[in-house]
Amino acid sequence: MATNLLSGYSRGNPVRNRHFILVVAALILSGCSAEFAEREADRQVTALVKDRQDKTLGYRPQVEATTDPKNVKPTTQAYAKIPQTPHAPAAAPQAEPLRVVLEYGQLGPKRFDWASGEDIPRASFDYETLDSRIRNRLRLGPPTLEERPVRLDFFGSLSYGVQHSRTYQTTMEDLYLAALDVTLQRHLFEPRPFVGGSLEYAGGQKDVNYRAALTSTARAGVRQQLPYGGELVAQGLVSFVNALDGNAASGENASVVLSGSIPLLRGAGMVNLEPLISGERTLVYQVRTFENFRRDFVISIATQYFRLLSLQQSVLNRRVNYASFVTLTERSRALYSTGRVAYIELQRSLQEQLSAENQLITAQETYAAALDDFKLLLGMPTEQALDITAVELDVALPKTDDAQSLALAMKYRLDLQTARDRVDDTRRRVENAKNGLLPDLTLSGQTAFGNRANDPASRLDERTNTYSARVDLDLPIDRVAERNQYRAALIDVRRAQRDFEDLKDRIVSDVRESLRLIQESQATLQIQVQAVDLAQRRRENAYELLRNGKSTSTRDLVEAQNSLLQARDLYEQASATLQVNVLRFLRNSGTLRLDPDAGALGHAMDRAAEIPVSTEGAGANNLPHLR
Repeated sequence: MATNLLSGYSRGNPVRNRHFILVVAALILSGCSAEFAEREADRQVTALVKDRQDKTLGYRPQVEATTDPKNVKPTTQAYAKIPQTPHAPAAAPQAEPLRVVLEYGQLGPKRFDWASGEDIPRASFDYETLDSRIRNRLRLGPPTLEERPVRLDFFGSLSYGVQHSRTYQTTMEDLYLAALDVTLQRHLFEPRPFVGGSLEYAGGQKDVNYRAALTSTARAGVRQQLPYGGELVAQGLVSFVNALDGNAASGENASVVLSGSIPLLRGAGMVNLEPLISGERTLVYQVRTFENFRRDFVISIATQYFRLLSLQQSVLNRRVNYASFVTLTERSRALYSTGRVAYIELQRSLQEQLSAENQLITAQETYAAALDDFKLLLGMPTEQALDITAVELDVALPKTDDAQSLALAMKYRLDLQTARDRVDDTRRRVENAKNGLLPDLTLSGQTAFGNRANDPASRLDERTNTYSARVDLDLPIDRVAERNQYRAALIDVRRAQRDFEDLKDRIVSDVRESLRLIQESQATLQIQVQAVDLAQRRRENAYELLRNGKSTSTRDLVEAQNSLLQARDLYEQASATLQVNVLRFLRNSGTLRLDPDAGALGHAMDRAAEIPVSTEGAGANNLPHLR
């Protein structure tokens, strides 16, 4: 119901009293509309839920959506365009390549061959025969530049992934789009010029004396949206009428118009700035999300990279294991021919040789599949040849206890800061939704002047100035949609608070688990060092007993060889797990630094400083690799 409060207003006019009563009634309704809307929504929703429960379940489980009026009041921080974000303090580089120069020596672990003094057939096993690609490469000569594989270590993998990962590109675009929306919201509060025109043909028949004319209109101006609601528009209009017959008259008309409207209740105040505030804060959240993604990206690459190194070593261990069983089979065959061992010992050796060959084939296929997954993570074509070169990280172990680590996480975790800020967002939206329940009360005005009749359009005359003012009132008779929005906003506050508390508890759990995993990895690594040493000595002992004839069974040597293979695999896995767990702790505590000044790790993540990938031979400190 719209009412013009100024039209018909005069002293002693009863219309004035009615207008006054309407204004007072609107103000009264605006004061109690929020509480009334909440109660009315609860009443209707409760009735609906009970009816559907009775018809669907046959009983009524309790359903509540309680709100706390004290927790929905927004603070000044809720209206801050750029929420504060504590920065992690500068620290020593957290992960650097460990520069170790290895002395030249025989590749691979120690070989346990049989004594050369005995007349026993020796193994003719050649490692190169296990890989047809290497054999063909040697036969055909060195590869061309196009055939040379890309060689990446850990930091090279990070750099390549930052430049080529499809997921990384998508996340950067999300940040760009968030910033793009802010540019629009800012532009809406700037002076916005406009220019336009129109062309109109008008004609008439006998009743209007067969008049026909062509009217052209040009307009130009500027509009300005006001911060707390309303808009001002200044524009100039020029119209030219060209008569097409003698029954119409030509003429010119020009005017300058200044108009504006300001809401006084609904739509007035900080609610008008909500799109700008929301866009600015969303941009901050997206910056945090992008940095969280970068940290997770480092963990993902580190996990797959060190798994590839473990699988490389697993393939090498199984090559050596297969060679050892080939030698054992030949030894058992020779001993059986002289009657020194039973035939079942030869069968056991041959069976273990076949099993070792199958394990080698499986390990090679597992590595090839993991390498393809790594290429997908980096955004590299799967047909691209890739060599993973080993680099050992000098990772600084955390020197904090549980309490210090949790304090760091509570202060520097970006997702926790975003969850805390989103609680303020929901409180701000409650105030905005409450504003939607108010009456529409709009003050508008206009002033204009132009040229006199029969004067040229360029001759503007201030004596033609006209002005008007108007107040429009629309009482909140139908506000069901706005009521529901307000009730939903109240529920969103509780949800945001629960999400914040849940995230905080999960962060506490993640940090504590990270510290436990680091301790576990350190203990496991020390145990596996001892296990490898023990398995090697056990194998040497079983070998000597069999070689000297003090044992007529190959069982002990077979078991020792398998134990050594398992111990070597577990050692490689424990070494990789420790380094990854340290990086995960830094991520979970919010202290993983990826800025360009954070050493090699930050440099590798900087798109402006791409690390060139190598297609040349491995350096002296690179371990053997597979393709």
